[in-house]
Amino acid sequence: MNYTETHNKLLANIESKGPVDENTRELIFTLAKIITEEHKLQGIVDKEGISYDTTGYNGQKKIVTRPEYIELQRLRDKKRAYIKAVGLGHVDAESNEKQDFR
Repeated sequence: MNYTETHNKLLANIESKGPVDENTRELIFTLAKIITEEHKLQGIVDKEGISYDTTGYNGQKKIVTRPEYIELQRLRDKKRAYIKAVGLGHVDAESNEKQDFR
C-alpha cells in the first residue's frame, strides 16, 4: 500500500467517528508516512534478513544487525505511539503484528 492509500484509509477511519481537527490530521499524515516506511523496510528485511556477516579489523568474523532492521524496530515503537495518540484502537506493546485500522 502506498502513502496516499494509507493516509486516505486512516483519515476515513478517524473521520467516521466525527470531525477531525488539524492536530489529528497532522498525526494521521505522520502515521501514514511511518506505515509506508515500515512496509518498505520490512520488504528489505524479508529479502535480506535481519543480520549479515562481515569481517572485523583483525580478520574476525562478525555478525552485524542490519541497519534497516534496527530502524524497523524504532519505527514500530513510534507507530504505536502515534496510533495511541490518534486513537485508532488498542495497541499491544508486545505485539509487532500489523494493526487492523477498520
